Amino acid sequence: MVTTDTLYRVAIVVLREFSDAFTEALEPHVSSVAWSAREENAEAELLGFADEPPDKKAIRLAIKLTAEALEIAVPDIEIAQIPMRNWVLDNIKQFPPISTERFFVHSAEYEEAVPNGQIGLRIPAGTAFGSGDHGSTKGCLLALDKMDHWRVRCALDIGCGSGILAIAIAKRWHIPVVASDIDPIATAVTHENAKINGVAQFVRSICASCYDHPVVQAGRYDLIVSNILARPLCIMAKNLGRHLVPGGWAVLSGLLQGDANRIISAHHQQGLRLHSRVELGEWVTIVMRQK
Repeated sequence: MVTTDTLYRVAIVVLREFSDAFTEALEPHVSSVAWSAREENAEAELLGFADEPPDKKAIRLAIKLTAEALEIAVPDIEIAQIPMRNWVLDNIKQFPPISTERFFVHSAEYEEAVPNGQIGLRIPAGTAFGSGDHGSTKGCLLALDKMDHWRVRCALDIGCGSGILAIAIAKRWHIPVVASDIDPIATAVTHENAKINGVAQFVRSICASCYDHPVVQAGRYDLIVSNILARPLCIMAKNLGRHLVPGGWAVLSGLLQGDANRIISAHHQQGLRLHSRVELGEWVTIVMRQK
């Protein structure tokens, strides 16, 4: 019998360049999955979490087939049942406050005052990806830092995770933000985090695959942010171009340096032009603008 105070964790360590492939292989077998890597480390850690016991045979087969397709050795897989509270506390220790020029990301347990002139983003540790510490998430926040002269009236966050970017946008401009994610856990967490940060009236979280939702399809946006993976960003380029207003901005991340050119090319075909890049070690965030 599964209790509410435990989780099942699947942990896999692979080289960064193979992280996207193994993430896609693991996703169907867990409730939530994310990967992270320190800037100085060539390896990345994939973590999948599930409320119920995962199918070990199916996971091992999926990872084995992915490794064979990449022509590399099959990585070790650790599957364990863990206390939820211990996992949350471990994450709090791993993610101390993160500061950019404008934003200050901290956990629910942080008790000190937010530095003067910065916007506090209170993001409790949880099962949805997006703490602000990951290079791609921080890159997006740094890109939003520099938007002093951009007019933003409505925004869309595709792949919202914890909701950190949607909340940052809502707290800075006080505008409506649609936050979409394929993971129902992520959208529930986004909704709760928006309430915690006092912007529930601005952030609407919906569960959908990419742009496949009537709410998303009905809108056109001044700003679209998407911090996911390179392959789905390329696939969604046409939809992004269709839903971005003339002169609108796109902030795209979840990318290693080697992914940047194909993301730029895919969106260039939809009428967007490269405006700037934010580089943090191996990670790059791309800012583009619609003609």
